[in-house]
Amino acid sequence: MNSQEFITQHVKVLKPLSKKLALAYWKASISGSDEDFKEYEELAKELKKIFNNKEEFEKTKTLFSQEQDPITKRQLKILHNEYLSSQGDLDLINQIIEKETKVEQKFNKFRANLEGKELTDNDIKEILKSETDSQKLQAAWEASKKQGELVEKDMLEIIKLRNNLAKSLGFKNYYEFSLQVSEQKPEEIISTFQELADLTNKPFAKLKDEINTALSEKYNISKEDLKPWHHQDLFFQEGPEIYKIDINDIYANHNVVKIAEEFYKGIGIPVTDVLEKSDLYEKPGKSQHAFCIAIDREGDVRILQNVKNNEKWMETTLHELGHAIYSKLVCTPKLPYLLRDQAHIFTTEAIALLFGRKSKDLSFIKKYCQKEDPSLAEKLPKALRLRQLVFSRWTQVMVNFERQFYENPDQDLNKLWWSLVTKHQLIPFSRDKPDWASKMHFVAAPVYYHNYMLGELLASQIHHHITKNILNQDSLKNVDYSGKKEIGLYLQKHIFEQGMKCKWDEMIKKATGEELTPEYYVEEFVEGA
Repeated sequence: MNSQEFITQHVKVLKPLSKKLALAYWKASISGSDEDFKEYEELAKELKKIFNNKEEFEKTKTLFSQEQDPITKRQLKILHNEYLSSQGDLDLINQIIEKETKVEQKFNKFRANLEGKELTDNDIKEILKSETDSQKLQAAWEASKKQGELVEKDMLEIIKLRNNLAKSLGFKNYYEFSLQVSEQKPEEIISTFQELADLTNKPFAKLKDEINTALSEKYNISKEDLKPWHHQDLFFQEGPEIYKIDINDIYANHNVVKIAEEFYKGIGIPVTDVLEKSDLYEKPGKSQHAFCIAIDREGDVRILQNVKNNEKWMETTLHELGHAIYSKLVCTPKLPYLLRDQAHIFTTEAIALLFGRKSKDLSFIKKYCQKEDPSLAEKLPKALRLRQLVFSRWTQVMVNFERQFYENPDQDLNKLWWSLVTKHQLIPFSRDKPDWASKMHFVAAPVYYHNYMLGELLASQIHHHITKNILNQDSLKNVDYSGKKEIGLYLQKHIFEQGMKCKWDEMIKKATGEELTPEYYVEEFVEGA
């Protein structure tokens, strides 16, 4: 059997099963039902079983070493990575899938209980933003963190089972295993995040003092008495509103979904077909998070959200639709089935983040919300810079914590979590509770979070290229994308339609003219902060 026959045989099996799996996950995420999650679990096991075949894995390696055609060779490399990710004891793999599904379902169904009343994540976030009574803030924050206690034991078991699987395949731990499968290297991630930490240490410390001053005034307490629940977010990952502009109020009387739809239409990439298939508003049992899912590789792309008309959901809608346009436009007949996917998971994050930033952009607000407040010109860039610096420090917590808990899952994880929060977010606090376990990403998207920050770096790099080379403008600040169809054409031709034809680093160099660099992110958000 030659390479092309081998690939054709695999696609024939994978194509219908992958679609069934995606539809099952979509259905389970909306319903939260045991039956739907069980269906998803069984299909996930079936897919793993296909790629668990050691003989086929060895055949892939042999064909890859012999193949000369670059497109065929790339498809074999993708199959190789899929096989590698599914090697090991099948019973152990199935056990991991069962436990992951169980925990995801717990997250889906969880609603914080505050004084006998069930509250959604949106409700908790609203309390944290609007309430000024410290005791009530603490109660709401702790009510949400209870989900960590519900899943802690299961998550620890999953971490150890993943490590066992990785070690059986010759890796030090699951962290290193996951990075290799996704064509990344631990030393590169560690180096990049250390560089970012060094670049942001002083600017963030200055900003955090400004935040502390504003929060101490708001809550009428000393800076020393500020606690995690005073930071207007469950994890201090976005940053509080300290510049006396109610960005949420700007969007309160507008339909954020319609705004996003109009924006994408303006850059020449309509998303109406995506929205028509999507599930956008709150329902009992439904996942409270947001995601984009490609049902097949033929254009059926959907987003799941829990929309409210505020800035957070304006950003999220733009973000998820950024994923969606990538997933939709990569589905071109010019690409073989196996290459109809993003070059890397962080390259689609870059597109999503690039457009999500528009929710705090003056020209965007002026056009779609008809807001003419002169003070916004000064305050909005500050708000966006605050959001970026705060998020960059939050990712330091997530990335360093995840790497260290796979290195030693038996250590005191509660202590580790709060030591990293203190170090990177400058919130001196600790308690002996599994607050780390209340972050769903550890189970649903393991060894993933670093890609958000890499996506931010790439988003700035793409933004720089668009600004300088497509729009022929000098400043990276407040660049108006609205109605600029040349932006959509550039993204479609140089990023989306390239799919997985080449490795992510090659694609970035071809699309932007240089290798991935933090230079433009620093220029946009760090310098002068």
